[in-house]
Amino acid sequence: MDQLKFQHAPPHAGKDMMPTLNEVVTVDNCYYYLAMIERFWQVMNSMKREQQRLYLARAEFRYELWVRAFDKKKMPTPPLDIAFLWHTHLLSPFRYYEDLVIRIPSAKAILYASIPLEDLHRESDGPTKDTLMKWARLFGKTGEPYELNVDNMASGDYCSPCIVCQHEIRLPWTVYVGYRYGENTTPFAHPCGINRQINFLDVARMKLEHDLAKKVPTVAGTLLRPDGMPRVKRNSMAPHIVPIVHIEPQNEMDYSYELQIEDKLKSLGKNYEHDANELLYAIRTCYQGNPSPFSIDLIHAVARQHKFHVAAMSMDWSTSDAFSSAIRRYHDFLALMRKNPSLVAVPTVEIDCAWHTHMLFAFPYRRFTRSRLHRVINHDDTIPEPSLKKFTNDTSEAWAQSSINYWITKINRPRGRAGPYEISLAVDDVGFGEEYYPGKIYSHKDDRRHIADLLNGEIKGSNRLPPARTSAHCRGNN
Repeated sequence: MDQLKFQHAPPHAGKDMMPTLNEVVTVDNCYYYLAMIERFWQVMNSMKREQQRLYLARAEFRYELWVRAFDKKKMPTPPLDIAFLWHTHLLSPFRYYEDLVIRIPSAKAILYASIPLEDLHRESDGPTKDTLMKWARLFGKTGEPYELNVDNMASGDYCSPCIVCQHEIRLPWTVYVGYRYGENTTPFAHPCGINRQINFLDVARMKLEHDLAKKVPTVAGTLLRPDGMPRVKRNSMAPHIVPIVHIEPQNEMDYSYELQIEDKLKSLGKNYEHDANELLYAIRTCYQGNPSPFSIDLIHAVARQHKFHVAAMSMDWSTSDAFSSAIRRYHDFLALMRKNPSLVAVPTVEIDCAWHTHMLFAFPYRRFTRSRLHRVINHDDTIPEPSLKKFTNDTSEAWAQSSINYWITKINRPRGRAGPYEISLAVDDVGFGEEYYPGKIYSHKDDRRHIADLLNGEIKGSNRLPPARTSAHCRGNN
């Protein structure tokens, strides 16, 4: 395998040199985050295509086991595959909150936990004895190995209870992978299916049936307001929809429900149109072809993360300055969204690195964005390219009108004649209070105005990088 760029300790500068935001967006955590995704994609790139597909299908299943067993005091450092799937789920804050707080209430404890990035990095050469002991206690009976690799990932069976009848669905992993990717639709024996047979398109259909039938609102994609808080009133259209138990062709579940929704609207009237559209969009994005218990298809979401990985790995992160700059720019990016609440803001790759790191700490991220930006900021990496270009232009225009400035509060002169000046920074108050510390910089000059102009020019110029340098992620309301 190729040598890793992030296999060593994070780059360090002097005391208090590096910026921090919300206590968790730090140079170290950004470094550990990039180290994790680099390791994951190195493993993926070492596999053939069919091996990758099996690896991800089983990783998704293992992540579900992790979620349902979660107890902060008992959990080991997660294996790399589980950590990456967990991180992928976290990068959709609305879906993550819906799934693990509202739809799977037993998993609520995980909201207050975060991926142990430093522990993952420390154990990159292999798990500790303590980690293996904890894994054995929690997951030994499942037969799941701690490390998933090409030698063991095909062994054993996929085994999960049916969401409707709780009867066990059991298939060899090499068979399950074809069902999970929608390539195999051959029915197999199961007691609650039509003619006592189902496939995994039926499993996705039954997941929607189950959620529509529950008295407590659990239809994914309809449970949060645009500000990320739980809705007080459920989607008004959902109670009027009758679950469809037979769909033909099976891959047109959304169309079957669209016909029913349109028919219901004729009698319910225009007051239901918004919720009708919301429900149909939720069916298409959270249920269609997705047999997992989650509202996001994590396998597809992992694939979308590859573009960010390639962009991030192409950059020079060899010094702490690169990470410090990313954190400062992320601070400015949040301030831009605070000032422009209707803006769908597109980040640069540097900003996205810090943003991703922040989202890996679900509870602090949710609390910070809600209190400081007056809404939970969602993250959407499914925006089509034409819309992305428009939003990139909108973001560039917003940056051009931004007036955030960094300024110098103190200059510490070097001892003797050699060495740079240590420059203490402050920033315009944008409403983040003491939760943001801008850090310090070094300079070989002590001209305050010259240094401030250079710093602000560099940050503002980098924030307005052209679309080719931007990530394919955007802030959206749903």
